[in-house]
This record gives sequence, structure tokens and C-alpha cells, in this order.
Amino acid sequence: MRETVLAKGETATLVIVTTDTGTEVLDEEEEVVETFPDDRHQELLTRYLAQGWEIEEDGP
Repeated sequence: MRETVLAKGETATLVIVTTDTGTEVLDEEEEVVETFPDDRHQELLTRYLAQGWEIEEDGP
């Protein structure tokens, strides 16, 4: 499992979570924003960083 917490501004938060069953992106209320049946963690991380998001935490 890999989990990356992203932040933008004071209140916006996204969490990218990848497990054996795929990748999900959750918002600050833990609502699913995106879901994929495979590992798209790095692809999504690159996309969000390009949009101005910053990494707060990244790890297993």
C-alpha cells in the first residue's frame, strides 16, 4: 500500500491511496474523487503536482 497526502492552500487536501486492488483519490471529506482498478499512483501524483498541489506526506 502507498498513500500520498497532497495539500493546496489552507484547506484543500487530497489523498492518493494505492493497494493491491487499485488506486483511489479521496478529498478532504474522504469522499472518492477518482478510482482506478490498477496502480496509477505515480501518474496521478505527477498530474496533481503539475496543477500546483504539494506533497505533505508520502509513504507506505
